[in-house]
Amino acid sequence: MFFALGPGQSAEIKSGVGKSGQATIWITGEIVPGDFDRFSAAVKQANDSGKYVANVRLDSPGGNLLEGAKIADAIRFGKMSTNVGKTAFCASACFLMFAAGSQKNVSYGAQVGVHGASGENGEETVASGAATVSMAKMAKELGVPPAIIGRMVVTAPSDMVWLSSQDLQSMGTTMMGKPSQTAATGAPMPLESGQVARQTPQQTRPSDPMSLSPTSKPNAPPSWDDFVTKVVQLSAQQNGGRANTMRACQPELKVCNNAVMFKMDGTDAMIKVTRDMNDRIIGRELCTFNGPGDIRICMDWDTEKKHRDMKDARGDWIKVADE
Repeated sequence: MFFALGPGQSAEIKSGVGKSGQATIWITGEIVPGDFDRFSAAVKQANDSGKYVANVRLDSPGGNLLEGAKIADAIRFGKMSTNVGKTAFCASACFLMFAAGSQKNVSYGAQVGVHGASGENGEETVASGAATVSMAKMAKELGVPPAIIGRMVVTAPSDMVWLSSQDLQSMGTTMMGKPSQTAATGAPMPLESGQVARQTPQQTRPSDPMSLSPTSKPNAPPSWDDFVTKVVQLSAQQNGGRANTMRACQPELKVCNNAVMFKMDGTDAMIKVTRDMNDRIIGRELCTFNGPGDIRICMDWDTEKKHRDMKDARGDWIKVADE
């Protein structure tokens, strides 16, 4: 989700009138600067002809955050419904537009996704972090549940969390049509940082964070993305509706860490993603802490290797042993 974006091809914005006499506006493609003006013009044109815009149909990968936020405000002000059709997807900045609907409808087979904001070149910066916070605040104002906002905040701009029908229903969405037990052909796949679009089997790891510890080998099938979703939901439940997240960079190592803190069987725990300066994921870990919080045992999600860290006098974590 870009909070700033250079010149690009605008989304296709068109309107039509249904049998009810009410107008629908279609927004298709990437959101770029100027699209709010085009959307406003389409609404005005419908109103000038005596038509009320009742519905906005969305099929967009997102784009410029500011422009998407302005369209979302217009949708909310106009009390318009939002709809994502069976073969459509709505992600990133488009999600705010969808969430602004007075009524929200998604067809089974559609995909709705969230992630954090990025800079002009797709990188995470101080400014993009602030943009993600602003996006989270707006999502909260639109009634998006804390668990979904938590996943938005902790998901890198180069990744995507696709919401389930249960997630969508938790924010008042009406699911249309019939669910399918097969994946839609050509459906967008979540990307890891630095990957091009590809279809590969995902690493499988534990399904229930309450049953895990880095000292016991996990044996259930969900992917890392599924596990992150469960941890974010659990952390939100344990912290008054908002997941306990943190981000810290280590310039001397040229890495940044994103983490979600939670309790597992009463023990303090966290999941942590480490990225390099090019935003490539170089480590994914599950850690548990001792009572005082100065020793932790971490398991590498991909290799299952474990190590023990201790906190020094400055508060930095130092690896002291392999387990």
